[in-house]
Amino acid sequence: MGLRFDSEVTGKWWELLLAWKWPHEGFTIGYDYIQPNETQDPEVLFCAILIYLGPLSIVYNWGNENWRLEDE
Repeated sequence: MGLRFDSEVTGKWWELLLAWKWPHEGFTIGYDYIQPNETQDPEVLFCAILIYLGPLSIVYNWGNENWRLEDE
């Protein structure tokens, strides 16, 4: 299940996702923060925060991808 927003004007986007695992598949408490690669092109940015609450995971991704505008 998720929610996504894309801005065609600026190329920025974000998405919020909910994921479920059965407890026998994995059970985690904690978080992860995924930073953009410093050597990456500054016009293409991707970041993520993952929050693990047992069998439920909340994922928030955001970024800036100008290549979407170049294709139009």
